[in-house]
Amino acid sequence: MNIKSLLIGSAAACVAVSGAHAADAIVAAEPEPVEYVRVCDAFGTGYFYIPGTETCLKIGGYVRFDVRGGENLGLDTNDDDEGDEWDTRSRFVLRTSTASDTELGALKTFTETRINYRNNGTDIELRHAYIDLAGFRVGQTESGFITFTGNAGNVLIDDWIDWGTDTANVIQYNYDSGTGFTALISLEDTPSLSYSPKEDRDYVPNVVGGLGYETDSFEARIVAGYDSAVEEAAIKGRLDASFGSFEAFVMAGWNTDGDRRNAYATWFGDWAVWGGFTVPVAEKAKINTQIAYTEAEDFAANINVALTVVPGFVVTPELVYTDNFDLPGDQSQWGGIVRFQRSF
Repeated sequence: MNIKSLLIGSAAACVAVSGAHAADAIVAAEPEPVEYVRVCDAFGTGYFYIPGTETCLKIGGYVRFDVRGGENLGLDTNDDDEGDEWDTRSRFVLRTSTASDTELGALKTFTETRINYRNNGTDIELRHAYIDLAGFRVGQTESGFITFTGNAGNVLIDDWIDWGTDTANVIQYNYDSGTGFTALISLEDTPSLSYSPKEDRDYVPNVVGGLGYETDSFEARIVAGYDSAVEEAAIKGRLDASFGSFEAFVMAGWNTDGDRRNAYATWFGDWAVWGGFTVPVAEKAKINTQIAYTEAEDFAANINVALTVVPGFVVTPELVYTDNFDLPGDQSQWGGIVRFQRSF
């Protein structure tokens, strides 16, 4: 065998081996692209895009623990209208918000689910579940009689003297001029209440309407609600003002029939008033106060100090005094509450 024959044979062998390896080779598939969560800042802080969609999602809520005691806040275990032992409560709240751009504006949803534990019992409550688009709102939420004016003050128990129905299914339109003027019209299906009996209800919805004006340091709002079952109404007005870090409010309600409550006039008597203020006393502490009074001479006063231990965690001790409230014997009662709340 000469050199030429050896080289030709070697080359042929290499080609054969290479062909065999090429036939047996395993080609790895291209990896799928990983879609990381993207921040969505078009609708505010905390939103992110749901992977694979153009819908933005925000998740939040809080965990709360309350310790209550005293004549008007302790557990009434002896049916004597006095707090005979302490009352502890825990709550977990989950909130979800979604938002996306459409040709009609932002399409939004909001839900809030509460899981409460108290006195060896647990209950689950759907507090909010509604859709917003182009100023319209449909679904379950608080009555417009509450949402348009807000609750009352920044105390923990601001509804000793109540200011309206907490829950309703609504078909609602909210108008915001962008220059400070706001308006509301709301058709509502509220729960059957003891003063709004089920047998008096029909296809006529309750109706709420409101007007408001707001500047950087001042806000005025008035709202009216008509209970179609009772065939009576309530009117409520509110003023808010801020003077630097000092904030104050006053609110008043009027019942068209003071002898009978309705879904919106939930206090006793023709009228009720609420007022209070919030003032910071340290970098991480605020004092909140509120007083409330009705024509029926029901009276309630609250004061607390909200202490921000670290961002997102607030401890609030509150003192509560009530008078009248149709109690036997001594009408005056005291109570206290300490709340621990971690918001996220």
